[in-house]
Amino acid sequence: MAVIQPRGPETADAVIVGGGVIGCSIAYHLARAGLRVTLCERGELGAQSTGRCAGGVRQQFSSETNVRIGQLSVGMLQRFEEEVGTPAGFRQIGYLLLLSTEEQVASFRRQLAMWHRLGLAEARWVTPAEAQALSPAISTAGLLGGTFCPTDGIASPSDVTAGYAAAARRLGATVRTGVAAHSITVRGGRVTGVETAAGPIAAPLVFNCAGAWSAAIAATAGFALPVAPYPRHIFVGDGCRQVSRETPMTIDLATSFYFHPEGDGVLFGMGERDEQSTFATEVDWSLLERIQPVAARRAPPLVEVGIRTAWAGLYEVTPDHQPFVGPAAEPAGLWCASGFSGHGFQQAPAVGALVAQLLATGRSEIDLSAFDPQRRLTGGGEPETTFI
Repeated sequence: MAVIQPRGPETADAVIVGGGVIGCSIAYHLARAGLRVTLCERGELGAQSTGRCAGGVRQQFSSETNVRIGQLSVGMLQRFEEEVGTPAGFRQIGYLLLLSTEEQVASFRRQLAMWHRLGLAEARWVTPAEAQALSPAISTAGLLGGTFCPTDGIASPSDVTAGYAAAARRLGATVRTGVAAHSITVRGGRVTGVETAAGPIAAPLVFNCAGAWSAAIAATAGFALPVAPYPRHIFVGDGCRQVSRETPMTIDLATSFYFHPEGDGVLFGMGERDEQSTFATEVDWSLLERIQPVAARRAPPLVEVGIRTAWAGLYEVTPDHQPFVGPAAEPAGLWCASGFSGHGFQQAPAVGALVAQLLATGRSEIDLSAFDPQRRLTGGGEPETTFI
């Protein structure tokens, strides 16, 4: 009688925890580099923060690292269909950042010089009148100027995520949805794999791409990661004649109120100053009452639009509004790619490529030291001040 041997755990070169756009980009780029990759997502791909974001893609940041990553991501999104095989829905309608204090003006004058030094030559200063010509819905009352970059824009989070996942599968990656990763296993100071709802997966590398839930996953490996969830609401309203398909993503930096065209309508939202960390994503319709006076001052036509739908997603926020990207010092084999503080979708193409480079050679074409996970022990590094 034949003896049936128990089946051992599934094995991989790398396990990715989290199937948002960051995890799917890393899965694709690691598989492209020849690694055996397994990605575990507890729900559907891109169903959490990725699928609930506004889809913005910008290069206008206060930190040089983020500017460079934005430039790389824009180029990759322009070539996305050629490389990955499906469209990204990338429309370069630009980002218009509106400034209304002398402090903002001084800061963005300095930033504009830095952007030009880094090769973002198309970014430019605009007067209030020029800003209104670009985005006719705005009021210029109280405006001192702004910056505009025409190569920024919006893309489709679902298309980019699905594109990377499909391409990863074609390269041999295993992408498992409906499979929660419960914990990272560690032995002798090294990662040995993950425990999942479908059984263990043995691997010497684990990439924590769990977004707003990344702190809990990291804790199972004894690694403290200061990433906290903060809800962000998005409302989609009927169209208005002052917002066309070519109107740029427009952001009032004094209030964080923003809007951009969405199909034949308009998408808008706004952060809150005294927000509290929570995983709750039920729509708070009272936020509309707080948005209304801001919209009335900065974009009066939007006050009159009817609301079609609304949803809330989670920002994964760090103390300095910069992500943690790279290997942990301990346990060996644990890699972080989370805490993007609202910039994950737009940075995902570049981050996937850079992480694969860093793993393969110990270096990447853009220096990621500003994102070193070890900075969590020193209270943070250079903060990103254009946190919206």
